[in-house]
Amino acid sequence: MNIGWAEFLVIAIIGLVVFGPERLPEMSAQLARFVKSMRAKASSATAELTGSVDTKVVTDLAKDLRGITPRGMAANAMSASFGKPQSGTMRDQRPSGAGVNPVFDPDAT
Repeated sequence: MNIGWAEFLVIAIIGLVVFGPERLPEMSAQLARFVKSMRAKASSATAELTGSVDTKVVTDLAKDLRGITPRGMAANAMSASFGKPQSGTMRDQRPSGAGVNPVFDPDAT
């Protein structure tokens, strides 16, 4: 959350009106304890999930999923039709200057 001084002042005035000057410090302390406990629970849950996940499996799955993008599918189709080994992008499969497609003339435009 990105709370500036003006927003904090408005929240403090509303809290002062709603809870009164006697209970406001008690309520703010309870809120601080609640936020602290929620952060601790979130960090322990994150640590537990991180510890239980096999990073090699996730890395392999991410590599497999990269080919599902339209660019990856086109690259796979192009590499399969030309009999070349699969590469990551379409740019890798463009012919060099010597093998320019004769139908396209770059000087004609």
